[in-house]
Amino acid sequence: MRSLLLLLPLFLLAPPVWAQMVVPFTTPDGRVACTQGKTGIGRPALWRAIEDPDGPNGWALAETEADPTDQRFPLCISEPATGRDFDATLRFKPISGTKAQVAGFVFRAQSANDYYVVRANALDNTVRLYRMDKGKRSQLGSKDAPIALGKWHSLRVIAVNDKYEVSLDGKELFTATDRSLVTSGALGVWSQADSLTHYGSLLVSPPPAAVR
Repeated sequence: MRSLLLLLPLFLLAPPVWAQMVVPFTTPDGRVACTQGKTGIGRPALWRAIEDPDGPNGWALAETEADPTDQRFPLCISEPATGRDFDATLRFKPISGTKAQVAGFVFRAQSANDYYVVRANALDNTVRLYRMDKGKRSQLGSKDAPIALGKWHSLRVIAVNDKYEVSLDGKELFTATDRSLVTSGALGVWSQADSLTHYGSLLVSPPPAAVR
């Protein structure tokens, strides 16, 4: 990932006085609006804007290289969006994949090898929170949940200091705590192996007062 990641604007770093915002991953004219990168091995990431009538302005973001390497984790970071504490909801639609059918939300990213990610896998119907440290994953939380192919889902993550709450389609799944990365970092999306998933909007708000 380009060193540009370390220069991201820090407008979410201050205490949350900001309003709800939509983070775009594609432009209205059908271009990719995030910085591409990859954790692990395998072919480089190939993110593209895909026509989808239910995506923002008729477009969705998808990783299209179709490399089935298991330890291949493409990511696309939104340069305007960074923060520590937030309430974020990502819309995604899993389409296909032989090794995985994954959607992922990256947050507090310091580099392509240092971040948190919540991933939903339609292949085994699980949602998991991982800490990626030096390019290696450690699992912090997991829950079984139905994730249908070809349908839009909403993945919600509330992060406050060292506490993380994860929900899918309006149902809270689990909470977890981890203090290994409690600084501000970038937001983005994540994939695995040959997963083909459409990513729509990412809506980011201040965390609810009850969990601050």
